[in-house]
Amino acid sequence: MPLPALSETVIMNSPLIQQNSSEKQLERAMARACSYAEWYEQAQQHDAQSGAAEWRETLQSTLYDYAAIQSRHDRLQQCLAEKSSAELLYALNEGVHGNMGGMGRPHLYGRAKCGTKQLIEDYVALIAASLEYIHRCPESEISLEEKADFFRRASHCYGRSALLLSGGAGLIYFHHGMVQELIDHELLPNVISGASAGSVIAAQLGILTDAELKAGHFANKRYIEPTQTRMLDVFMGKLDPADAKTSRERLLDEIIPRDITFQEAFERTGRFINISISPAEKHQNSRLMNAITSPNVYIRAAASASSSIPGLIPAERLYAKGFDGKPRPYLEGRRWVDGSLSGDLPAKRLARLYGVNHFIVSMINPLVIPFIEDVKARRSSSLRTAFSVSSVRMVNDLLIKMEEVLDRRGSAGQRLASQLAYLISMLEQNYLGDINVLLEKGDFKWRQTVFEFREGEIEDLILAGRRRTWPKLSMIRNAALISKTLDRILGERNQQDAGKCAVSKHHLYA
Repeated sequence: MPLPALSETVIMNSPLIQQNSSEKQLERAMARACSYAEWYEQAQQHDAQSGAAEWRETLQSTLYDYAAIQSRHDRLQQCLAEKSSAELLYALNEGVHGNMGGMGRPHLYGRAKCGTKQLIEDYVALIAASLEYIHRCPESEISLEEKADFFRRASHCYGRSALLLSGGAGLIYFHHGMVQELIDHELLPNVISGASAGSVIAAQLGILTDAELKAGHFANKRYIEPTQTRMLDVFMGKLDPADAKTSRERLLDEIIPRDITFQEAFERTGRFINISISPAEKHQNSRLMNAITSPNVYIRAAASASSSIPGLIPAERLYAKGFDGKPRPYLEGRRWVDGSLSGDLPAKRLARLYGVNHFIVSMINPLVIPFIEDVKARRSSSLRTAFSVSSVRMVNDLLIKMEEVLDRRGSAGQRLASQLAYLISMLEQNYLGDINVLLEKGDFKWRQTVFEFREGEIEDLILAGRRRTWPKLSMIRNAALISKTLDRILGERNQQDAGKCAVSKHHLYA
């Protein structure tokens, strides 16, 4: 005898269907949220309904070694409760690790909207508190020499986070939202790198104080010159070269003074800003400009070069402050172009210069966005991703062969080959970090890349940058809290020691 069919009403009223419907409504509300507080409230409700809130409070999981982390947590907590400085220092000396027991795995942040296991968040906060306790404890308990040795070793071993800002022309306002959100939550890394549009953000971060940034600088900043002179006219060659250059200088005037160097910016803010530039000549190497490699170079010159799109904007010469305080050419025979062509996300160089081992990426490059996805957020790469990588490699190999052929076909062929070389360089780059805040196709319109905005669209793009950042804040906080604590402590110690010995102006380990 056949089973009676369930009515549509019975199906729709089932608890599972109602729960899924409610979760979908909350997800839509999260997507429409206009502030982090509003988003977080909806995220908490979603976690409560989905069971993720209970998952966060439960220690056990196959994704990490909860027993080891719990043991370390209890030991540090006991040392702090007993105010045992020596024992606490000994426990910390056993290792301050960002991925102890697998607790830094991105997959641990894919279950709940509000964060990861509460044990992990508590443990990270406890390490930061323990570092602060050692820093503040009297010299009679731990000598200054012991403290100095410990904090330098801990910083060197733990590493630090860096923020990498891609190029993307008028889509720069997405960076505004993302960076302002980090500033508002005091999560902005001290090491920052930018290329093209990203270099404009990096330049501002290098010269503006914490107070200026926290006052909502990037939420309120608007670039006026693109509304006076259409960038599309510049790109299409409708402007006289002299007028285009004047317009470019007016835009730079809105961003950064003419006379501040990387070294002077670091002394003002303590932030390590880096700007990528690409060589205009073939067979030359890209450069990463900063207070270590090029302290006397003007930031404005580097940002201008990093934003020079080959074929549209002439290559730029760099300038630096001479020993007499006057500007002079830097690498006089060289010209430089858009940094995103060969160094959009210069992770390896940042790792070597600053001990960076964790990368936060804000990606707005419209030529890249369609071909990448945040595989870090999933347990495994999809077959689609594997095919995408293979396809990019095949295209890249084909372009390399075409470049070789064109390079042997006279001056016209060589000009085409040089343009292909830029495209090849872009395809060879890695565009993802450990934490990725990605502009999505639905967040922008192509005309916005040339600063063609209609009323309210700039605000929408800034809000999109904030919204894409909110789900990542918990992961960023757990990854950055310890390194920021170490950097701040080392900074305070360097100031205290400044009168006793020579301290490097450029490096945190001094």
